[in-house]
Amino acid sequence: AGRLDRQLVVSIAAGLRLADIGRWLGGHGKLVRCMPNTPALIGLGMTGLFADASVPVADCRFAETMLQSVGKTVWVGEESGINSVIAASGSAPAYFFLFMEAMAAEAQHMGFSAEQARLLVQQTALGAAQMVVDNPQLELATLRAQVTSKGGTTAEAIRTFEEQGLDQLVSNAMRAAVQRAEEMETLF
Repeated sequence: AGRLDRQLVVSIAAGLRLADIGRWLGGHGKLVRCMPNTPALIGLGMTGLFADASVPVADCRFAETMLQSVGKTVWVGEESGINSVIAASGSAPAYFFLFMEAMAAEAQHMGFSAEQARLLVQQTALGAAQMVVDNPQLELATLRAQVTSKGGTTAEAIRTFEEQGLDQLVSNAMRAAVQRAEEMETLF
């Protein structure tokens, strides 16, 4: 137990609270809970981290530095915030893939080949994401407005998204992810 007291344990498991991990470790060890996402595989990940107040600052910095090697990090103030990280970034690559799938499928219905449809969608998504990165001073709504000419084609598409309740659909999906994460925590 003496050696374990000095060890830093970093958990990337959804649904495993620090109290449960600590119990399994016999109450020993310094624990940091984090939630990366799959873009970490290509160095573009987003990871949320949480450590309770008993973890030394140096260990928190080590965990943060380790995870920054695969992307960006953000600390949450409460362990429950990890569930929100799951909804906002851990699960979120799949949300974007789903949206891109739908766009590519419709592009194919419009006559593009599968390869052309994928290229159109992936390059547009990549460019849009890079515009967000390159313009941190601009709100997302501003970037959207800059592409949306009043009465034009983009405005019509945006109107359709709004009328069909895209904001509420996204909210419901993210809340469902948090709820499932909370349910998973009760299983251990």
